[in-house]
Amino acid sequence: MNLLLCEPEELSPDGRAEISGQRAEHLRKILKLNPGDSVTAGVIGRGTGRAEIEELGPGYARLKLTISNPPESLYPLSLAVGMVRPIQTRRILKTAAAFGIQEVLFVPTALGENSYREAKIWGEYRNFLVEGASQGGICSLPEVIRYGSLEEFLEGTSHRDGRILFDLADVPAAPSGKSEEAVILIGSERGWTEKERRRILDAGFELRGLGRRILTTETACTAATALTLRELDLF
Repeated sequence: MNLLLCEPEELSPDGRAEISGQRAEHLRKILKLNPGDSVTAGVIGRGTGRAEIEELGPGYARLKLTISNPPESLYPLSLAVGMVRPIQTRRILKTAAAFGIQEVLFVPTALGENSYREAKIWGEYRNFLVEGASQGGICSLPEVIRYGSLEEFLEGTSHRDGRILFDLADVPAAPSGKSEEAVILIGSERGWTEKERRRILDAGFELRGLGRRILTTETACTAATALTLRELDLF
């Protein structure tokens, strides 16, 4: 945890916040702080600064926050990924939030499991965004959108610039033109059918390769995100 994040509703008008559970235990057991010490902190969507610890005990902390920096602007990058297992979804959400990108989009695929769309994680996914943002040291969270079908996703992003399909292909991972934003698309565990792949390319997505090795979905997401942010001159 590189940034202690508080929810806006946890902050009182006088700038104090009471937190419990894992965050408080991290201050006490991992950082080994005491009352009177301070830590880098922020309020989600509002800004970052410092928090002075006024009280600290098992599973509990009271803090006095001073917010001195505005919230960071998220990178103009949308990561779209085929529906995957909940454990992979969790990792993708954390990593996307740590990168500080603006959106994470989940798309059903023909070869994916229908059960992934109704998994328990969708009731708690924000927790993983907060964890990732805390790791990345930012207080802004990406928006998460679940599409009902590939067609709905393609229609919903048809107006966007910089649409890229990263896939197993003998095509260099290099841009064909400069864009101010990007939407990158990664397949799920079993990839795309040929029909889906053709539909994506016909919709205007540019095909890029990520090398000849077969990567897990979350690894492909990380690699494609880093490459694209570099292309956008944001790294």
